[in-house]
Amino acid sequence: MTIRNFAVSRRTALFAAGAVAAGVIGSRSARAQAKTIRLAHHVTTDSDQQRAAERFRDLLKTYTNGALTVQILPAGQMGGQREIIEAVSLGTLEMGYGESGLYANYVKRFGLLALPYLYRNADHWAAVVTGPIGKELGDELVGKAGLRIVNWINAGYRNTFLRTRAVKVPSDFKGLKIRVPESPVFVRTFSTFGATPTPIPAPEMYTSLQTGVVDAMEGSPEVGYTFKMFEVTKFLSKTEHILLDGSFAINETFFKSLPADQQSALMRAAAEAGETQRKEQPARDKAWFDKLTAGGMIVNDIDRPAFQDAVKALQDDFAKEAGAGALLAQIRSA
Repeated sequence: MTIRNFAVSRRTALFAAGAVAAGVIGSRSARAQAKTIRLAHHVTTDSDQQRAAERFRDLLKTYTNGALTVQILPAGQMGGQREIIEAVSLGTLEMGYGESGLYANYVKRFGLLALPYLYRNADHWAAVVTGPIGKELGDELVGKAGLRIVNWINAGYRNTFLRTRAVKVPSDFKGLKIRVPESPVFVRTFSTFGATPTPIPAPEMYTSLQTGVVDAMEGSPEVGYTFKMFEVTKFLSKTEHILLDGSFAINETFFKSLPADQQSALMRAAAEAGETQRKEQPARDKAWFDKLTAGGMIVNDIDRPAFQDAVKALQDDFAKEAGAGALLAQIRSA
């Protein structure tokens, strides 16, 4: 080999080595720049919330080419729902699963979204939360709590499970002792119907019904099946008294720290995950009802207009207390 050829070969080898080194450094740099978003929720890994979280994780990875990854923390690993949302607000957790009842702790008007018989159907609810009303409330939540809502999830209607008889009209609740969550809207709703609301922790629902401490409980068909209500109750009245919303919320400071393209990708992935969940929810709901009827439960419909009329004054009272009479009128006419 001539001296000239040796010099050329040596330069080529050094260039190749430099390119390899640069590639390794670049790869390490890309990994170092990748961010992990922790997304926590309080329900099981067989829930709609978990499915939506997984879809969001996969879409976000695709839309950011791996620059943003999501670590899902399910089943209350980060505490209950209240603790999760408080952590997101404080910035000790990037994302969490919340609902309007919790957001009402920061923006009182949010509580209206969880009122009984407020929506004509699920489409009416979706139009409210994904439209101008939801945006207005969401913007206020960002300013007061540092929480940005990035999608909306249909957590389903709540119905009534009863030991000895079905209900069809509000007066059928008279004298019934019913287990409810420790929430003013639930207590006042069933008091309006003439029942005796009894707040009892969820783990004690089964034994409370089994021993006759209460005559009934209310909840989603998923909760009814997973807690084996078909073993201690006979009737399932489709009261559909409250449609529970849900949403993924992100800490605003963290969100603003992301480059604009990653912010857009995150909002797109979250919106698509929420939209898919809302489309799939009715089929999932039906599957839970099928399991309950297979377990021997007798399912009946109710006189919905009668129940709607019974709670109008309650809706008005809640709106007045929240200074949100105009908002209630907007929702009703949406």
